[in-house]
Amino acid sequence: MKKLLILLISLTFVCTLKASDIIGDLVIKGLPVKVLSSGESYKVFEQYPWEGRASKYGPKGNRLHSDYGVGVGRNIFRSLHLRHGDWIHIPGIGWRQINEFCSKTNGIEFFASHRDEYKSQHPRVTIDMVVFALPSPMQ
Repeated sequence: MKKLLILLISLTFVCTLKASDIIGDLVIKGLPVKVLSSGESYKVFEQYPWEGRASKYGPKGNRLHSDYGVGVGRNIFRSLHLRHGDWIHIPGIGWRQINEFCSKTNGIEFFASHRDEYKSQHPRVTIDMVVFALPSPMQ
């Protein structure tokens, strides 16, 4: 009976450690992660630096770059309650911060340094996790 009790306690301890490792992976800069399971996939679009000045800058004058950031369509913004500065996780690509709108309402747009940088590997993508950024301080 004593061995069974020790086994049960050790198993509980191991399971607790595994769960804390999973939760630890789901924290970005101290912000809570919301796991989404909408199951929808969105078409990928790209914009390029040679398309003009407007394609190089986001709506707040932020410089766009191919290593970070993403544009999200207005319908996706509304359905997921997103804002500029929020983070989304796209399987196969990773975490990206929303820094602009996509020109297509149901699309996700990447700033690419060359043609088919994203569309060739990921013609459609899903959003599986969201981190809502903290509200900016009142000025």
